[in-house]
Amino acid sequence: MNPAPDPDPAADGPVVPAAIAERLVRAVDRSPTSVFTLVDADLRIVWMSRSAAWIAGSDPTSRAGASALERIHPDDAERLLYGLAQIRAATPIDVPTVPVVGPIRYRLQRTDGRWVVVEALVHNLLDDPQVAGMLVESRPVDGGLDGVGHVVDLLVDEAPLHDVLAGCARLVPRHLGSAAVVAFVDGDPAAPVVGVPDDSPACSLAGDDRWWRGAVAAGGAHAPGDFAGFPDDLVDKARLEGFRTAWMLPLGEQASAEVVGCVAVWVRIDVQPDMALDDSLRQVRRLASLVIAEERRRLALRRQAVTDPLTGLQNRSALRRRLDDAPAAVTLAIVDLDDFKPVNDTHGHDAGDVVLQAVATRLTETVRADDLVVRFGGDEFAVVFADDTTPGRAARLADRIATAISAPIAVTPALTVTVTACVGLATAPADLVVREADDALYRAKRTRPR
Repeated sequence: MNPAPDPDPAADGPVVPAAIAERLVRAVDRSPTSVFTLVDADLRIVWMSRSAAWIAGSDPTSRAGASALERIHPDDAERLLYGLAQIRAATPIDVPTVPVVGPIRYRLQRTDGRWVVVEALVHNLLDDPQVAGMLVESRPVDGGLDGVGHVVDLLVDEAPLHDVLAGCARLVPRHLGSAAVVAFVDGDPAAPVVGVPDDSPACSLAGDDRWWRGAVAAGGAHAPGDFAGFPDDLVDKARLEGFRTAWMLPLGEQASAEVVGCVAVWVRIDVQPDMALDDSLRQVRRLASLVIAEERRRLALRRQAVTDPLTGLQNRSALRRRLDDAPAAVTLAIVDLDDFKPVNDTHGHDAGDVVLQAVATRLTETVRADDLVVRFGGDEFAVVFADDTTPGRAARLADRIATAISAPIAVTPALTVTVTACVGLATAPADLVVREADDALYRAKRTRPR
């Protein structure tokens, strides 16, 4: 007995009930992970699934008749065309299937201008009279090198931190949901920098720190299945955006247990964290942690550049920056210590350092939070008063400064010293105010006692 022949792929198969066919089309149309596109022999789009709207950023209703290649990177188009030509020329021999090209990787430009890496399977059904086209099943390569490269480019270009963090947030798989990355660059969770893509539904949610406050305080991930543990008003807003739950994933500093940020993911599908998701989310967390660590390092270097190491006050560089940014006239006081040299000569430089530190503390405690106190050099200090300071208020503050400095200073339990100060006060344009305050200080020294 001869064996039964292989089934003919072109022959009519069992009739699929209409209800099942409709469900299949709906499933393909709304695939959470893939875009399905039917293209004709001329590579014109015949049909595109609705999932293209949020996976690829395309409007599927307006793409019919457009070239399937118009958003593909020019460097990838030639290679893709060559592969398609090869598969169209291939003829299966004794194989009950149709030729498939794939997986093919290429770069696709979204409507926001960003390039994403796409992986596609191409089903050649041009010879099937019921289809007469090629069915392309494509999906973004979640967490691919293109997304990481975008973040690196932003860092190289010294983009604002919130833009770099938004680039990290884009690496969260789109089929999972929308994300934001939160950074505590000053070590204060109450003053975070939040990065969220401009086109993300999470924009309306990411500004409320109640989402991540609990997870950050606990130092561990909070990934419930149904918004458990979040305030009701936050949950209502998230559900209006189509999300089913939210996961908060704190970011730790590698050298310590300090929490330096958080990846917030608003989840669109009914899913629990698993190994597959953990791999992509781990990449986001690692990259975001590196970005935050680099920003904290740069911030520390910037602070060192404008900070006096002995007193902890800002230095002349900080004063120059403040004056350079001043919009109009500036009110400045220069404070010069009297009787400081004898302290150094009699009791040594360690005692002199204690005196300078005590004076710095008294200065910062005397002026207001908006006033800038700097160590001008040696035993001189300067105060740039806030822009709304009137001359009368500045004069009263100058008197308070001189009085506070003149109080006895305990250098050691057995040694107490006293120094006094002269204050030169001036209000003038930023490029002249230091000279005028210095002249005022000289006149004050000539007309003792202050």
